[in-house]
Amino acid sequence: MIGTKLVDRYIANEFWQPLLFGIGVVTGVWFGADQLKTVFNLVTKAGVPIDQALMIIGLHLPEIIVMTIPIGVLLGTLIVFNRLSAESELLALRTSGVSFYRIMIAPLMFGLITSIVSFGINETIVPYANRNAKQLEFRALYKSDLPVGQANFTYLERGKDLSLNRIFYIGFYNGQAIFNVIILDFTRNKLGQIISAATGKCTDSQWTLEKGRTYVLAGDSDITRIMKFENLVVPGIKNAQSLLQTQKVAPKDMSISELTAYMDIMKRGNGLSNDLLVRFHQKISQPLACLIVALAGAPLGLLARRSRSNLGLIYSAVIVFIYYALQSSSGALGESGRLDPMIAAWLPNIVIGSLGMMILYFKAK
Repeated sequence: MIGTKLVDRYIANEFWQPLLFGIGVVTGVWFGADQLKTVFNLVTKAGVPIDQALMIIGLHLPEIIVMTIPIGVLLGTLIVFNRLSAESELLALRTSGVSFYRIMIAPLMFGLITSIVSFGINETIVPYANRNAKQLEFRALYKSDLPVGQANFTYLERGKDLSLNRIFYIGFYNGQAIFNVIILDFTRNKLGQIISAATGKCTDSQWTLEKGRTYVLAGDSDITRIMKFENLVVPGIKNAQSLLQTQKVAPKDMSISELTAYMDIMKRGNGLSNDLLVRFHQKISQPLACLIVALAGAPLGLLARRSRSNLGLIYSAVIVFIYYALQSSSGALGESGRLDPMIAAWLPNIVIGSLGMMILYFKAK
C-alpha cells in the first residue's frame, strides 16, 4: 500500500496554485464589478486624489478576500480532483488499497486550514482595515478627521417581559458630554412623558441633563403640562451609558470579542436583537464554509471523469449560487425572527455539507 502520509502531502501540494488562482480570479471580478465604480466616483465626483482613492479601496480588499476564499477553495478542490481523476491517479490510489474516504483527509485538512486563515483575517485585519477606510474616506471627502464620538445614538430599554420602557436618543456624544437629548417614557404601557435637553453630562449610572423641558402627555397624544428645567438627573441608565461608550463602531465592523461584549450589554437591557445574534453566529459559520465547500468540491471534481466535460464547473457554479442565496435568504429570515438566528446562520453550511456528504457517499461506492 502506498504510504498514506505521502499521499496526503502529494494531494495537499496540488491545492495551493488552484486555490490562489481561484481567489485571484473571483476577487478580481468582484473587485472590478463593485469597487472600481467607487474609485471613479471618489476621483471624478468628489475630487479625491487617485492615490487616496486606491488606498481606501485597498483597505476594503481583506473583507472581499474573506468572502471569496470559500469560492477559491471550491475551485481548487474541483480542479485538483478533476485532474487526478482525468490522469487516473485516483484510480491508481484506489487500486493500491487507499480508500476514497482516506483520500478525502487531505482536502478536508486543506479546508480546515483555510477556514482558520479566513477566521483570522476576519477577526484581526478586516475590522482594523474597515475602520481606517472610513476615517481615510471621511478625511478625503471633508478635509478633516472623523469626529471623535458618536452621532445619532438610539437605545431601547425593555423590561423583563420585553415591553418597551424608555427610548433614549442622543444627537451627538463626544466622550464627555451629550447633546440634543430626547427620552421617551413608556413605563405605563404608553407614551406618558417626553424629556428633551440641549446638553447634558453623563456618568456610569446617571445622566444630568441641562436646559431642557419635560412634556407630560395624557390620552393618546395630548400634552397636559410642560415644565422647564435647568438641571435634571435621570437615574438607572447604566446599560444605555455602557452601550453609548462601546458603540463607537458599527456591529458589522466589530471583532467577535467586541461583538460579544456589545451583545452582553444589550442582553442586560433586554434589547438583544435577532440581527446581532445572526451576525454573531455568522462570524463562525462563514469562515467554516471553506471546510464545507472542500467537502463538496472534491467529489464534484470527479463528475467529469476522464472526459473533458464541464459538468464539474457547472455544478460548482450551482453550489456557489445555492450557498450565497441561502446565506442572504436565511439571514433575512433570522433577522426578522421567522427563523432561529443560529439555524439562519448555519443553514447554508448545513445544506451544502449535506449535499457534499451525499455526493461523497455515492462516489465512494
